[in-house]
Amino acid sequence: MFMRRLSVLLLSVLLAAACAQPDPARPTLTSPSWQWQYQDSSAFFIGIHAVDERTVWAAGSQGRVVKTTDGGTSWTSIRVPGADSVQFRDVHGFDDLTAYVLSIGNGTDSRIYKTVDGGQTWDLSFQNEDENAFFDCFSFWDESSGFAFSDSWEGEFTLIKTEDGGASWQRIDPAQVPDARAGEGAFAASGTCVQTWEGGLGWFATGASGVDTRVIRTTDVGTTWSESITPIASRTGSEGISTMSVLDANHLAILGGDFTERDSIYANVALSTDGGATWKRGHPAPIGGSVYGSTYVPGTATPTLVGVAPTGTAFSTDNAASWSRIDDTNFWTVTAVSPAAIWAAGPGGVARLVDAAN
Repeated sequence: MFMRRLSVLLLSVLLAAACAQPDPARPTLTSPSWQWQYQDSSAFFIGIHAVDERTVWAAGSQGRVVKTTDGGTSWTSIRVPGADSVQFRDVHGFDDLTAYVLSIGNGTDSRIYKTVDGGQTWDLSFQNEDENAFFDCFSFWDESSGFAFSDSWEGEFTLIKTEDGGASWQRIDPAQVPDARAGEGAFAASGTCVQTWEGGLGWFATGASGVDTRVIRTTDVGTTWSESITPIASRTGSEGISTMSVLDANHLAILGGDFTERDSIYANVALSTDGGATWKRGHPAPIGGSVYGSTYVPGTATPTLVGVAPTGTAFSTDNAASWSRIDDTNFWTVTAVSPAAIWAAGPGGVARLVDAAN
């Protein structure tokens, strides 16, 4: 037993060391800047998902979706029929043809639509009938399985899950999910309050509890859940975790703050090296109010994070030990598949991050 524990400890140390060591064969962000690829003054995008370096889906207000299949050289604008009155806050694409979008709102305004023909037609995959539910975000393990998260009501979170590609959704047994505090929920600011990873791993992050923040995680495709307290504060209904990013099965980052205090910078970053079981503070990102969206950047020399908010954007190349400001552009959400393929979206359109040094 002792040798087994020692082996596990040594493996953890080696994994942490490997994560921290730079890989000279991989690029490092040094002087990035945003370049607009799609602009429309009437557009407001809040969810974005890059499938690969060519295909990106973004979704937002008034049932609006845009898509590129050539890395952003051209974009197609799509209106989802019957969704003009709702706001999309999350999107998940699998390829250039298949994608889901999630809208927010009380009762029937919380919906999930699916397309399998590139956005030409959409099916209503799920429509909430519980007037007390308010869905914030979703994520998928694969084309068949995913889950969506709603703010709490009367001490319980509402989680729903599909195992048949969105043909049906069932509520996850609330007895298997930790109880909620009064008012506890998530911030539907970027579609990143929920994350999934291979092997059945999944997480959702909370705020607005007036007590503390939590990351609640599953290791069995959403069947059972356990909680961990994080060092990000939640003293008011406007404070807590807004966004979560996953580097691998062990390494995660959560970012947040208080979205009503735009001139203040909080202890807004925390990191986990054990799959979300425990959390430690990272260096605060230089973004006022709350960090709305974040992403790890795959394929970089060192663990690299990008954070965005209405008050500006920033990046870290040392896993939140330090940060550099990019600019003051108002973005709500960000996605990345490589150092050369990072996109952000918000009021006015979609931009790509370009690094002059690479």
